[in-house]
Amino acid sequence: MAYQDTIDYLYQLQWHGIRPGLARMASLLSLLDHPQEKFRSVHIGGTNGKGSTATMTASILEESGYRVGLYTSPHLIDFSERICICGIPISHDVIVQLTEKIRQTIENQSPQLSTRITFFEFTTAMAFLYFAEEAVDIAIIEVGMGGRFDATNHLKPLVTAITEIDLDHEHYLGKSLVEIASEKAGIIKKGVPLVSCSEPSEVASLLEKISQAKKAPLFRLGQEIQGFPVPATSPPQTQDGGQKMHYRGIKDYLLELPLLGRHQIKNASMAIGIVELLNKQGLSISEAGILKGIKNVRLSGRLERVQSSPCIMLDVAHNSASANRLADYLKETQSNNYGKQWLIIGIMQDKNIEAFLKPLLACTDELVLTRPEVERAATPERIADIVKRLAETDDRSKVIKVTIREKVAEAISYVKSRIQPQDRLTITGSFFTVGEAKTALSNKNAEPIIHSTSS
Repeated sequence: MAYQDTIDYLYQLQWHGIRPGLARMASLLSLLDHPQEKFRSVHIGGTNGKGSTATMTASILEESGYRVGLYTSPHLIDFSERICICGIPISHDVIVQLTEKIRQTIENQSPQLSTRITFFEFTTAMAFLYFAEEAVDIAIIEVGMGGRFDATNHLKPLVTAITEIDLDHEHYLGKSLVEIASEKAGIIKKGVPLVSCSEPSEVASLLEKISQAKKAPLFRLGQEIQGFPVPATSPPQTQDGGQKMHYRGIKDYLLELPLLGRHQIKNASMAIGIVELLNKQGLSISEAGILKGIKNVRLSGRLERVQSSPCIMLDVAHNSASANRLADYLKETQSNNYGKQWLIIGIMQDKNIEAFLKPLLACTDELVLTRPEVERAATPERIADIVKRLAETDDRSKVIKVTIREKVAEAISYVKSRIQPQDRLTITGSFFTVGEAKTALSNKNAEPIIHSTSS
C-alpha cells in the first residue's frame, strides 16, 4: 500500500465518528499485546497548553540523553508530525507498515472491530506500537479530547498533568468548566503524581478532591510550582523573539524560553514540574538538561513568527481562552511600532465563534475571513455575519474592514498584495488554517490538505 493510500484509509475511519469509551481500544491493544505497557510514559491532558507542555517536557528529556517518544494531535501539514522520536517524525514507510500490521491483526483476529474502531483509536495504537517496537526510554502522550474515555487512557504513567481547563468540545465533554474538568480528571491514576493548573478555583477544588481520593500527590501551578517573567514587568517578547523566566519548584531555575506569550511561561513551568517529579522517580535529569531543553524547544504554530518585515505570525488559537491570550499578546506588543494590524481567521463551525472573535476585534484593523479545506470549517459568510452583529453591539468608534477570501492561500495573497513593511499579519482560528498557511507561505505547490475531523 502506498503512503497516500494509507492516509486515505486512516481518514476513512472518521466515518466511524467520535465514540467515547474505552472498550474498543482495550480490545485493540490486547490484540497488539499491550504495547503501552512496554515503555514508561507521561500523560498530559487539559484544554489549552497540553501540546506545548508535552513538547517542552520531551525536549528536556531529550537534552538529558533519553530516547523520547512524543504523541500529539492534530498535525499542521503532514500526519507524521503526530508521532515523533527525539524530534524526528515517524517515516512514511513505517506508517504504511504499521497501518497494514494493525489492519491485518484486526481483520484476522477481531473483524467486528474493523467497523467500529475510530481514527484516533487506530492512530493512538499505531503510536503505542511504534514506541514499543523502537524501545523508547519514555513517551510523552497528549490526550486527544477529554480524558476519562480518551483512547490514550490505557497508560500506566509515571506522572500525569492537566493544563488549563476551558470551554471546548462541549457537545462531548459538558457545558460547564466543572463538567469538562471532571472528564479531563479521568486520567488521574491512583498514587501517580499530578501536575495541574490551579485556575479557575472551582476546577482546582475538583482536581484536589479527586487527587486526594486517589492518593495522587498534587503539584499545583501557582503553589507548589511557580513561573514568572524576568523581570516581572517585562513585555512578553524580547528583541530576539524570546523571553526570560524564573521557575520555582523543588529547585529554582532562571531560563531562556524561545516561545512567545506569557502563557508559555505557565506551560514551561508545568513541563519543568513534570521532569522534577520524574527525577524523584529515578530518572536522571540534570539542571543543564532542563535549561537546554527549554532554550532549544521548537513549536510550530504557537505565536510563531515566520517573517519579520512585514511581521507575519501564526497561532493555532481555536477557542475563547486561546483567543484571549493571543489578543493580550497583540495588545502588549503593539508598542513595538507596528502599523496596520491584519488578521486572517478560519475557524470550525462547531466552535463558539462569537466568543473567539470578541477579544480579537479590539486589536484588528482589517479582518480577512477564510475557510480551510475541511468539512467542519465555518463559511466566511457565517463568520462575517457574527462580526457584523458584534460590531452593532460594540460602542467602539473604530471601524474594522472585513474582507472575504474563500481559501487560505487566497487570503494570504490578498494581504501580501497590500501589506506594508511596518504592518503585522496574524493568521489564526484552527490548526487547519495555520497548517494551510504554512504551506502557502513556504510556496509549496502542495495538494489540498485533508485533515482529520476528530481532533
